[in-house]
Amino acid sequence: MTLLLRPKAPPESISMVTLVMGLAVTAAIRRISGLDAKIKWPNDIVVDGKKVCGILTELSAEMTAVNYVVIGIGINVNTESFPPEISEVAASLRSVAGRPFDRGALIAACMEEFEARCLKFEEKQDLTLLKDEYNELLVNCGERVRVLDAADPFEGTARGIDAEGRLLVDRDGQGRTAVYAGEVSVRGVFGYV
Repeated sequence: MTLLLRPKAPPESISMVTLVMGLAVTAAIRRISGLDAKIKWPNDIVVDGKKVCGILTELSAEMTAVNYVVIGIGINVNTESFPPEISEVAASLRSVAGRPFDRGALIAACMEEFEARCLKFEEKQDLTLLKDEYNELLVNCGERVRVLDAADPFEGTARGIDAEGRLLVDRDGQGRTAVYAGEVSVRGVFGYV
């Protein structure tokens, strides 16, 4: 599904909308399916260590204002199997739960969950009111991660996000680094998550 938004937030805050949607989709999947969906920072939703959803955001903005934001959400709902080359990292709600799901009900739940969280985001124009909930659902919080930064790759322990949506990683013996989404890729040291 795709949403077109005209959020009331400055351009420097808009990248956080992707995390808001990730939180909303995770909550919707949990509510509709009963599965233990989690977030792999910044915008992948995983169940049982496999990706069931990805979220992409694009925007049109001026220096001081956002014209619009387009959010694309792809949820693997009722797919029964995946090609061998992605079967180790991809799943669907059906393949995990062993039963089909009503896509319309899931879409409605996503919109309800997003609206509630978007109001909190717009209130502070950051993730202050959402970061605790996000961190509770962050699959690799407290886990070893590999930050795949072309200029400076490193490993450390993920500690959650801050109010700006940056992943906080304690680097081995080098203090804490705030990692911006879009700049790098984060993987688990022992696999996708």
